[in-house]
Amino acid sequence: MTVPAGEQQPRDRVRSTVDPAIMAARYAGTATSRRTIVLAALAAGVLLAAGIAVQAANLWRPAVMWDDLGFTVQDETTTTVRFSVRTEPGSTVSCSLVAVNTTYAQVGYREVELGPVPKQTTAYEMDVTTTELATSGSVDECRILRAG
Repeated sequence: MTVPAGEQQPRDRVRSTVDPAIMAARYAGTATSRRTIVLAALAAGVLLAAGIAVQAANLWRPAVMWDDLGFTVQDETTTTVRFSVRTEPGSTVSCSLVAVNTTYAQVGYREVELGPVPKQTTAYEMDVTTTELATSGSVDECRILRAG
């Protein structure tokens, strides 16, 4: 088909003059082998199985929950923290208690081991030694040491 002067040739009929070897080298146009695809799928399957195993292990781990019930600033060196712990009876729990000042800087810290706890919910009152006058005291976190 002859194209009249001034008109463009249709796109589907334009032939490329670029060498395929140059394009392959520039854009890594080599075909992916079947072996590479199988190895990638196998690696993805192993990672998926590991993720599922971690999640399943977390489901069977006993839980611990805590509630801050209040605090009392005794003086410049002591703050009393009141809290309750909810976990499986017979478990031993470790809780981190903190006291902070007006700028929320930590001025006291205490790690306490509780248990084995006698019942599902147990209330505690613990003193935290402080380096200056605290304005608040609370539980930072609790974790299971030994399940009941």
